[in-house]
Amino acid sequence: MGITIVQRSAPSHKVIAGKKALIMAGGAVTGASFKAGGLKALNDYFGNFSVNNFDLYVGISSGSLIAAPLVGGISPESILKSLDGTSGHFSPLSAWHYYKPNFAEMLIKPLHFAAKLAAMLPGKLLGIVSRYPDWSKGLFKNVISFLENPTAANYDSMVKPILGSMEDFPSFLEILPSGVFDNSAIELYVRKNIERNGLTNDFREIQKISGKLIYISAMRLDDGKRVIFGPDENNSITLSEAIQASTAVPGFYKPARIGGVDYVDGGVQRTANIDIAIDKGAKLIICYNPFRPFEPKGFVDDFNKRRKEGRYLSSSGIMTVLNQIMRAFFHSRLKAAIDYYRRSPDFNGDIILIEPQADDEAFFALNPLSFKNRIEAAKLGFLSVRNSVEEKFDEVKTILQKYGIEISRDGVENKLKILSGGSSSPKAIQLLLEGNRKKVRSPGKMRVKRAISRMKSSSRKAKRS
Repeated sequence: MGITIVQRSAPSHKVIAGKKALIMAGGAVTGASFKAGGLKALNDYFGNFSVNNFDLYVGISSGSLIAAPLVGGISPESILKSLDGTSGHFSPLSAWHYYKPNFAEMLIKPLHFAAKLAAMLPGKLLGIVSRYPDWSKGLFKNVISFLENPTAANYDSMVKPILGSMEDFPSFLEILPSGVFDNSAIELYVRKNIERNGLTNDFREIQKISGKLIYISAMRLDDGKRVIFGPDENNSITLSEAIQASTAVPGFYKPARIGGVDYVDGGVQRTANIDIAIDKGAKLIICYNPFRPFEPKGFVDDFNKRRKEGRYLSSSGIMTVLNQIMRAFFHSRLKAAIDYYRRSPDFNGDIILIEPQADDEAFFALNPLSFKNRIEAAKLGFLSVRNSVEEKFDEVKTILQKYGIEISRDGVENKLKILSGGSSSPKAIQLLLEGNRKKVRSPGKMRVKRAISRMKSSSRKAKRS
C-alpha cells in the first residue's frame, strides 16, 4: 500500500475546524523532485483547494526545499519548471547547487594534519629512542625473539615501546573532510530566489504576511538535539539558513555551521516530525514521505526460487545495500510514529501518509543522491501519488470532505496514459507535468502580494518625500 491512513476524528456532517498541515519528509536529491511530481498529482486531484492553501508546513531535509516555496504561494508546476530553467519564479537549479565540493576542508585539513605531524614527530621519535637506551641492540633483540618464538608476549615486547610513544599520535583519519560536498550553495540559491520573488526570509514575517506557519527541523551536531526553526520556535536564523541546516546530509555534506553552531540533516532525529504539526494545532495532516524500504512482490513465497537464482539486493553492490538500510532506518521510525498516533487518546485528527508503493522497483532503482534523475523522479512521484490515492480514493475523499476539501480524478487521469507509457521523451514528460491546472484562489498568496505592493508603495512615497 502506498497510503496509510490514521482516522481519529469523530464522524461529523459539519466541516471540522482546525489547521490543515502538509509535512514534507526527506529523500535526498531525487526526493525533492519526487515530491514535486507527487505534489503536482495531489494538486490535480484537488478541486476547491491547492497545496498552497495549507495552514501549516513542516519541512525536513530535502522536503524543506519544497515546503519553502509552497508557503510563499508558488505552485508545484513552477517548482517543476526549475528543473529545466523555464520557471518565472526560480533561477535554474544546477548540479553545482547540490554538488559544490568541500574544497576548503579538502585543502585545509591535510595542511593542518601535516603541520600537526611536523610539530609532534621530533618529540615522538625522541620518546621512542629514549625507551631504547641501546636502540639498535634492543630493537634487534626483540625482533629476533619474536621471529624465533612468535608469541603474543614477544610481539608485545617488540612493539609496546613504539606504540606507547605513539598513543596520542594524530590519526590519519583527521585528513578526511567532514563531508564531501558543501551545501552552502543551496542556501545561496534559496536566498537569492526568495529575494527574486520579493518574499521574506524571516520566519516571523512569513507568518505576519501570509498568515501561514512553516517549521523546519535539523539536528545540532555537538549535542545531538533536535532543533525546530519556526516563527514561534527558534527564529534566530533565516529560512534559507534553516534549509541549509536541514539538508546537510551527514557524510555527503559537511555540517552546516550557522551562527557558530553545526547542524546536520533533520531526518537524523525524526523522519517526519508529525508531532510538530499536531502540537501547532493541526487536525488534518498530509505527510509525504518518499523514503521506504523496497519490498519485492512475492519475496517470502518465492524465497527458495530467489535463493536458487541468486536474486538478492546485495548482488547489486554496496550502494544498493546502503540505500535499502537507509530507507528501512527512516521508515521504521515513521511507522512507529504512525502507530503511536493511531493509538493515542490525545490525538483526534486525521493523518494521510503518502509514500511510494513498497514494490516500486523503478523508484528504488533511482540513486537518492543523483542529480540527473530528477525528471524521472518527478514522473515517478506523480504516478506514485496517483496509484496510491487510487487504491483508497473513496476513503481519502471521505476524510478530506470532512475538512471541506473536494477531490476528483479528472485532472490526473488525462495525464496517466502519457506518463505510464515508456515512449515519452523526458522533455514531453517535463512539459506535461509543468502544465497548469485550473487555479484556486490562495488567500495566503493574495496577502503576500498585497503586502509586497504596500511595501513598494511606501518605498516610492519615501523617495518622493
